[in-house]
Amino acid sequence: MKKDLRQSILFGVLGLFIARTFIGSTLLALPFAGASSYLPYYFTARKREKARNQLALLWPELLDHLISGLRSGLSLAETLIQLGFRGPEESRAIFLHCEEILRGQGDFSTVFAHIKKSFSDPIADQVCEVLDFARTSGSRDITVTLRTLGDHIRGDIAIRSEIRAKHGWIKNSAVIATLAPWILLLILSAQPSTVKAFSTTNGIFVLVLGIVMSICAFVWMGRVGRIEEPPRIFSESRK
Repeated sequence: MKKDLRQSILFGVLGLFIARTFIGSTLLALPFAGASSYLPYYFTARKREKARNQLALLWPELLDHLISGLRSGLSLAETLIQLGFRGPEESRAIFLHCEEILRGQGDFSTVFAHIKKSFSDPIADQVCEVLDFARTSGSRDITVTLRTLGDHIRGDIAIRSEIRAKHGWIKNSAVIATLAPWILLLILSAQPSTVKAFSTTNGIFVLVLGIVMSICAFVWMGRVGRIEEPPRIFSESRK
């Protein structure tokens, strides 16, 4: 959080300096400084969301590894440990920590809680609940259940990926539409008459109104373009 704040201040000052140099007016440079200061938060949120989505996409492959391990006669603990070495590289660190928990405590509840927290995704919650139920009930059909769950997850991921791609085009178009007036203002600010016009009382009012409307449009765009995530019903570990 402190790192984002420092980056926000740095980007804001840099944006103010560049805009002030190009426009020649501190007043007109302030909106661009504000937009620049928001960039670190925006890209951090996008990076976090992208990382979480990439982890969710790994579950079909992870389930294949789980099914293969259980069918070969390995125990659930051994199968989870193997994911730290033979699973997708992006998730190996998570399952290597699971190995540490199993060898140190032997507590599956802690392992499943760690997996749920690391993936932070409803799919991980479902898989952990299925594995926990099979472990406690001694189910022999766990591989069949995991195969069915894997097919369902593949279909859900395919649909959500298609929706996310379409929403991405819409959100990007909305961002361009929001930025277009400010790009035009930046170009027109090269003329002294534009700077003079926005330095008046009416000009400042129009500038502030434009900032408020742009912020409202950006927030509304984010809410409308947001894809609702399934509720994490099993986010808490079973005690």
